[in-house]
Amino acid sequence: MREQEQFLHVLDRDEAERRFRAAINSTPTQVERVPVEAALGRVLAVDVQSSVDVPSFDRANVDGFAVVADSTYGASEEQPRVVRLGDETIHTAVVPRTAIRSGEAVAIATGGMMPRGADAVVMVENAELQGGELRISRAVTPGSGVSFAGTDITTGETVLRRGQLLTSRDTGVLAAIGIAAVDVWRKPVVAILSTGDEIIAPGQPMQPARVYDSNAQILADAVRELGGEPLRLGIVGDDVAALRERLQHAIASADIVLLSGGTSKGAGDVSYVTHLIPGLDGLGATGGGAHARGEYADLDTLPRQIKRAAVLIYRLTR
Repeated sequence: MREQEQFLHVLDRDEAERRFRAAINSTPTQVERVPVEAALGRVLAVDVQSSVDVPSFDRANVDGFAVVADSTYGASEEQPRVVRLGDETIHTAVVPRTAIRSGEAVAIATGGMMPRGADAVVMVENAELQGGELRISRAVTPGSGVSFAGTDITTGETVLRRGQLLTSRDTGVLAAIGIAAVDVWRKPVVAILSTGDEIIAPGQPMQPARVYDSNAQILADAVRELGGEPLRLGIVGDDVAALRERLQHAIASADIVLLSGGTSKGAGDVSYVTHLIPGLDGLGATGGGAHARGEYADLDTLPRQIKRAAVLIYRLTR
Protein backbone atom coordinates (compact mmCIF):
# COMPACT_ATOMS: atom_id res chain seq x y z
CA MET A 1 0.00 0.00 0.00
CA ARG A 2 1.39 3.37 -1.02
CA GLU A 3 2.08 5.77 1.82
CA GLN A 4 -0.47 8.53 1.81
CA GLU A 5 0.67 12.13 1.62
CA GLN A 6 -0.64 14.52 4.20
CA PHE A 7 -2.38 17.78 3.36
CA LEU A 8 -1.46 19.90 6.35
CA HIS A 9 -1.54 23.35 4.74
CA VAL A 10 -5.12 24.43 4.11
CA LEU A 11 -5.98 27.60 2.18
CA ASP A 12 -9.17 29.54 2.70
CA ARG A 13 -11.49 29.95 -0.25
CA ASP A 14 -10.46 33.52 -1.09
CA GLU A 15 -6.75 32.74 -1.16
CA ALA A 16 -7.33 29.60 -3.27
CA GLU A 17 -9.37 31.64 -5.72
CA ARG A 18 -6.73 34.38 -5.80
CA ARG A 19 -4.03 31.86 -6.71
CA PHE A 20 -6.27 30.31 -9.32
CA ARG A 21 -6.93 33.65 -11.01
CA ALA A 22 -3.27 34.67 -10.80
CA ALA A 23 -2.31 31.53 -12.72
CA ILE A 24 -4.79 32.11 -15.54
CA ASN A 25 -3.99 34.50 -18.38
CA SER A 26 -7.38 35.88 -19.42
CA THR A 27 -6.05 38.09 -22.22
CA PRO A 28 -7.72 37.23 -25.56
CA THR A 29 -5.26 35.47 -27.81
CA GLN A 30 -6.52 35.39 -31.38
CA VAL A 31 -8.98 37.14 -33.65
CA GLU A 32 -11.17 35.27 -36.08
CA ARG A 33 -13.66 36.46 -38.64
CA VAL A 34 -17.11 34.92 -38.50
CA PRO A 35 -20.28 35.50 -40.51
CA VAL A 36 -22.88 37.66 -38.79
CA GLU A 37 -25.29 34.73 -38.67
CA ALA A 38 -22.77 32.95 -36.41
CA ALA A 39 -21.79 36.00 -34.33
CA LEU A 40 -24.46 35.84 -31.62
CA GLY A 41 -22.83 35.52 -28.20
CA ARG A 42 -19.34 36.28 -29.52
CA VAL A 43 -17.11 39.11 -28.27
CA LEU A 44 -16.11 41.86 -30.68
CA ALA A 45 -12.38 42.23 -31.26
CA VAL A 46 -12.62 45.65 -32.96
CA ASP A 47 -14.84 48.72 -32.98
CA VAL A 48 -17.43 48.65 -35.74
CA GLN A 49 -18.18 51.79 -37.74
CA SER A 50 -20.94 52.19 -40.27
CA SER A 51 -19.98 52.82 -43.89
CA VAL A 52 -23.55 53.80 -44.80
CA ASP A 53 -26.40 55.96 -43.57
CA VAL A 54 -29.40 54.17 -42.07
CA PRO A 55 -31.78 54.72 -43.65
CA SER A 56 -29.74 55.37 -46.77
CA PHE A 57 -32.46 57.58 -48.32
CA ASP A 58 -35.35 59.79 -47.22
CA ARG A 59 -38.33 57.47 -46.89
CA ALA A 60 -42.01 57.59 -45.99
CA ASN A 61 -43.02 56.41 -42.54
CA VAL A 62 -46.70 56.09 -43.42
CA ASP A 63 -48.94 55.25 -46.35
CA GLY A 64 -50.17 58.43 -47.95
CA PHE A 65 -49.13 61.19 -50.30
CA ALA A 66 -45.78 62.94 -50.68
CA VAL A 67 -46.23 66.72 -50.74
CA VAL A 68 -44.53 70.02 -50.15
CA ALA A 69 -45.68 70.87 -46.64
CA ASP A 70 -46.66 74.47 -47.40
CA SER A 71 -49.29 73.14 -49.84
CA THR A 72 -51.25 71.88 -46.82
CA TYR A 73 -51.14 74.90 -44.52
CA GLY A 74 -54.57 75.92 -43.31
CA ALA A 75 -56.19 72.62 -44.27
CA SER A 76 -59.12 71.38 -42.18
CA GLU A 77 -62.08 69.06 -42.59
CA GLU A 78 -64.33 72.04 -43.22
CA GLN A 79 -61.89 73.71 -45.62
CA PRO A 80 -59.55 71.11 -47.15
CA ARG A 81 -56.62 72.16 -49.28
CA VAL A 82 -56.70 70.85 -52.83
CA VAL A 83 -53.58 69.72 -54.72
CA ARG A 84 -53.04 67.96 -58.04
CA LEU A 85 -52.26 64.23 -57.78
CA GLY A 86 -49.56 62.91 -60.06
CA ASP A 87 -49.79 59.65 -61.99
CA GLU A 88 -46.87 57.88 -60.29
CA THR A 89 -47.32 55.59 -57.28
CA ILE A 90 -44.14 55.09 -55.30
CA HIS A 91 -43.75 51.60 -53.87
CA THR A 92 -40.81 50.26 -51.88
CA ALA A 93 -37.62 49.59 -53.88
CA VAL A 94 -38.72 52.14 -56.51
CA VAL A 95 -36.65 55.22 -57.37
CA PRO A 96 -39.20 57.99 -58.03
CA ARG A 97 -39.33 59.64 -61.44
CA THR A 98 -41.49 62.51 -60.29
CA ALA A 99 -40.26 65.82 -58.87
CA ILE A 100 -42.85 67.42 -56.58
CA ARG A 101 -43.60 71.13 -56.51
CA SER A 102 -45.93 73.16 -54.32
CA GLY A 103 -49.54 72.29 -55.12
CA GLU A 104 -48.68 68.75 -56.23
CA ALA A 105 -48.72 65.31 -54.60
CA VAL A 106 -47.89 61.73 -55.42
CA ALA A 107 -49.06 58.50 -53.76
CA ILE A 108 -46.39 56.77 -51.67
CA ALA A 109 -46.23 53.57 -49.62
CA THR A 110 -44.61 53.13 -46.21
CA GLY A 111 -40.89 52.67 -46.82
CA GLY A 112 -41.05 54.28 -50.23
CA MET A 113 -38.32 56.66 -51.33
CA MET A 114 -39.35 60.31 -51.10
CA PRO A 115 -39.46 62.06 -54.48
CA ARG A 116 -37.36 65.17 -55.12
CA GLY A 117 -39.01 68.34 -53.82
CA ALA A 118 -41.33 66.63 -51.32
CA ASP A 119 -40.66 67.23 -47.63
CA ALA A 120 -43.67 65.62 -45.91
CA VAL A 121 -46.23 62.84 -46.20
CA VAL A 122 -49.95 63.32 -45.67
CA MET A 123 -51.49 60.19 -44.16
CA VAL A 124 -54.00 58.46 -46.40
CA GLU A 125 -56.61 58.88 -43.63
CA ASN A 126 -56.33 62.67 -43.97
CA ALA A 127 -56.84 62.91 -47.71
CA GLU A 128 -59.61 62.17 -50.18
CA LEU A 129 -59.22 61.61 -53.89
CA GLN A 130 -61.75 63.29 -56.17
CA GLY A 131 -61.00 62.90 -59.85
CA GLY A 132 -57.43 64.04 -60.41
CA GLU A 133 -57.40 66.17 -57.29
CA LEU A 134 -56.45 65.35 -53.72
CA ARG A 135 -58.37 67.04 -50.91
CA ILE A 136 -56.24 67.31 -47.76
CA SER A 137 -58.06 67.75 -44.45
CA ARG A 138 -55.11 68.11 -42.07
CA ALA A 139 -51.99 70.21 -42.49
CA VAL A 140 -48.50 68.77 -42.13
CA THR A 141 -45.15 70.36 -41.36
CA PRO A 142 -41.81 69.68 -43.06
CA GLY A 143 -40.54 66.28 -41.98
CA SER A 144 -43.96 64.90 -41.01
CA GLY A 145 -44.24 61.22 -41.92
CA VAL A 146 -40.63 61.08 -43.15
CA SER A 147 -37.45 59.35 -41.92
CA PHE A 148 -34.52 61.26 -43.33
CA ALA A 149 -31.30 59.59 -44.45
CA GLY A 150 -28.96 58.93 -41.54
CA THR A 151 -31.47 59.60 -38.77
CA ASP A 152 -30.90 56.13 -37.28
CA ILE A 153 -27.19 55.70 -38.06
CA THR A 154 -24.86 58.07 -39.87
CA THR A 155 -21.87 57.19 -42.04
CA GLY A 156 -18.74 56.91 -39.89
CA GLU A 157 -20.66 56.44 -36.64
CA THR A 158 -19.25 53.84 -34.23
CA VAL A 159 -22.16 51.51 -33.61
CA LEU A 160 -20.49 48.73 -31.57
CA ARG A 161 -17.39 48.73 -29.38
CA ARG A 162 -14.48 46.35 -28.99
CA GLY A 163 -15.11 43.88 -26.17
CA GLN A 164 -18.88 43.98 -26.56
CA LEU A 165 -20.79 40.72 -26.18
CA LEU A 166 -23.00 40.50 -29.24
CA THR A 167 -26.73 40.17 -28.60
CA SER A 168 -29.53 39.73 -31.13
CA ARG A 169 -29.93 43.52 -31.21
CA ASP A 170 -26.25 43.94 -32.03
CA THR A 171 -26.27 41.40 -34.86
CA GLY A 172 -29.34 43.20 -36.21
CA VAL A 173 -27.37 46.45 -36.22
CA LEU A 174 -24.53 44.73 -38.09
CA ALA A 175 -26.96 43.48 -40.72
CA ALA A 176 -28.60 46.92 -40.97
CA ILE A 177 -25.29 48.52 -41.95
CA GLY A 178 -24.54 45.82 -44.49
CA ILE A 179 -21.85 43.90 -42.61
CA ALA A 180 -21.75 40.21 -43.52
CA ALA A 181 -18.79 39.15 -41.34
CA VAL A 182 -17.20 40.54 -38.19
CA ASP A 183 -13.93 40.15 -36.25
CA VAL A 184 -14.37 38.48 -32.86
CA TRP A 185 -12.11 36.94 -30.26
CA ARG A 186 -11.62 33.24 -30.70
CA LYS A 187 -13.50 31.22 -28.13
CA PRO A 188 -11.19 29.78 -25.47
CA VAL A 189 -10.93 26.01 -25.79
CA VAL A 190 -11.51 24.34 -22.43
CA ALA A 191 -10.45 20.71 -22.13
CA ILE A 192 -12.43 18.65 -19.62
CA LEU A 193 -10.91 15.47 -18.25
CA SER A 194 -12.74 13.22 -15.80
CA THR A 195 -10.66 10.97 -13.55
CA GLY A 196 -11.28 8.00 -11.30
CA ASP A 197 -11.59 4.24 -11.56
CA GLU A 198 -15.16 4.50 -10.33
CA ILE A 199 -16.36 6.79 -13.14
CA ILE A 200 -18.38 5.43 -16.06
CA ALA A 201 -19.98 7.28 -18.95
CA PRO A 202 -23.75 7.86 -19.05
CA GLY A 203 -25.42 5.23 -21.20
CA GLN A 204 -23.34 2.36 -19.86
CA PRO A 205 -24.97 -0.19 -17.53
CA MET A 206 -24.56 0.72 -13.88
CA GLN A 207 -22.09 -1.48 -12.01
CA PRO A 208 -21.38 -1.97 -8.31
CA ALA A 209 -19.11 0.71 -6.78
CA ARG A 210 -19.37 2.90 -9.88
CA VAL A 211 -20.89 6.36 -10.50
CA TYR A 212 -21.91 8.12 -13.70
CA ASP A 213 -19.81 11.00 -14.96
CA SER A 214 -22.07 14.00 -14.34
CA ASN A 215 -19.32 16.59 -13.89
CA ALA A 216 -18.13 16.44 -17.49
CA GLN A 217 -21.59 17.24 -18.79
CA ILE A 218 -22.28 20.17 -16.50
CA LEU A 219 -18.78 21.59 -16.94
CA ALA A 220 -19.04 21.36 -20.74
CA ASP A 221 -22.41 23.11 -20.79
CA ALA A 222 -21.21 25.72 -18.31
CA VAL A 223 -18.26 26.44 -20.59
CA ARG A 224 -20.69 26.92 -23.50
CA GLU A 225 -22.90 29.21 -21.44
CA LEU A 226 -19.87 31.30 -20.52
CA GLY A 227 -18.70 31.65 -24.12
CA GLY A 228 -16.05 28.93 -24.33
CA GLU A 229 -15.62 25.86 -26.50
CA PRO A 230 -15.53 22.63 -24.48
CA LEU A 231 -13.19 19.83 -25.50
CA ARG A 232 -14.28 16.65 -23.74
CA LEU A 233 -11.41 14.23 -23.36
CA GLY A 234 -13.31 11.40 -21.71
CA ILE A 235 -12.48 9.44 -18.59
CA VAL A 236 -9.12 8.22 -17.37
CA GLY A 237 -8.65 5.85 -14.44
CA ASP A 238 -6.45 6.31 -11.39
CA ASP A 239 -3.23 5.54 -13.20
CA VAL A 240 -0.45 8.12 -12.84
CA ALA A 241 1.22 7.49 -16.21
CA ALA A 242 -2.05 7.42 -18.14
CA LEU A 243 -3.32 10.52 -16.37
CA ARG A 244 -0.09 12.43 -16.96
CA GLU A 245 -0.13 11.50 -20.65
CA ARG A 246 -3.77 12.54 -21.07
CA LEU A 247 -3.15 15.78 -19.22
CA GLN A 248 -0.15 16.64 -21.41
CA HIS A 249 -2.35 16.10 -24.47
CA ALA A 250 -5.04 18.32 -22.95
CA ILE A 251 -2.62 21.16 -22.23
CA ALA A 252 -1.28 21.00 -25.79
CA SER A 253 -4.78 21.07 -27.24
CA ALA A 254 -6.59 23.66 -25.15
CA ASP A 255 -6.31 27.06 -23.53
CA ILE A 256 -7.60 25.83 -20.17
CA VAL A 257 -7.80 22.33 -18.69
CA LEU A 258 -10.40 21.36 -16.12
CA LEU A 259 -9.42 18.21 -14.26
CA SER A 260 -12.50 16.81 -12.57
CA GLY A 261 -11.78 14.27 -9.89
CA GLY A 262 -10.14 13.68 -6.56
CA THR A 263 -12.78 13.10 -3.92
CA SER A 264 -10.01 12.74 -1.39
CA LYS A 265 -6.34 11.79 -1.04
CA GLY A 266 -7.11 8.25 -0.06
CA ALA A 267 -5.72 5.04 -1.46
CA GLY A 268 -5.96 4.78 -5.22
CA ASP A 269 -6.76 8.43 -5.79
CA VAL A 270 -3.99 9.92 -7.94
CA SER A 271 -5.54 13.01 -9.45
CA TYR A 272 -4.40 15.46 -6.80
CA VAL A 273 -1.71 17.77 -8.02
CA THR A 274 1.38 16.48 -6.23
CA HIS A 275 1.34 13.33 -8.37
CA LEU A 276 1.08 15.18 -11.65
CA ILE A 277 3.05 18.40 -11.58
CA PRO A 278 6.58 16.93 -11.28
CA GLY A 279 6.21 15.40 -14.74
CA LEU A 280 4.71 18.47 -16.40
CA ASP A 281 7.23 21.18 -17.21
CA GLY A 282 6.14 24.74 -16.63
CA LEU A 283 3.28 24.13 -14.21
CA GLY A 284 3.38 26.16 -11.05
CA ALA A 285 3.20 24.74 -7.56
CA THR A 286 -0.12 26.46 -6.88
CA GLY A 287 -1.90 24.17 -9.28
CA GLY A 288 -2.01 26.56 -12.19
CA GLY A 289 0.37 28.08 -14.71
CA ALA A 290 1.15 28.67 -18.33
CA HIS A 291 2.19 25.67 -20.37
CA ALA A 292 2.67 26.20 -24.10
CA ARG A 293 -0.62 27.74 -25.31
CA GLY A 294 -2.66 26.20 -22.50
CA GLU A 295 -3.49 26.80 -18.88
CA TYR A 296 -3.77 24.05 -16.28
CA ALA A 297 -6.51 24.51 -13.72
CA ASP A 298 -6.11 21.95 -10.96
CA LEU A 299 -9.58 21.35 -9.61
CA ASP A 300 -8.47 18.23 -7.81
CA THR A 301 -10.86 18.81 -4.92
CA LEU A 302 -13.86 19.17 -7.22
CA PRO A 303 -16.53 16.84 -5.80
CA ARG A 304 -18.45 14.59 -8.10
CA GLN A 305 -21.79 16.09 -7.08
CA ILE A 306 -23.42 18.13 -9.84
CA LYS A 307 -24.38 21.04 -7.61
CA ARG A 308 -20.87 21.63 -6.32
CA ALA A 309 -19.34 21.32 -9.77
CA ALA A 310 -21.72 23.95 -11.11
CA VAL A 311 -21.07 26.37 -8.25
CA LEU A 312 -17.31 26.05 -8.64
CA ILE A 313 -17.10 26.62 -12.39
CA TYR A 314 -19.37 29.65 -12.29
CA ARG A 315 -17.54 31.21 -9.34
CA LEU A 316 -14.16 30.84 -11.00
CA THR A 317 -15.36 32.39 -14.28
CA ARG A 318 -17.14 35.45 -12.90
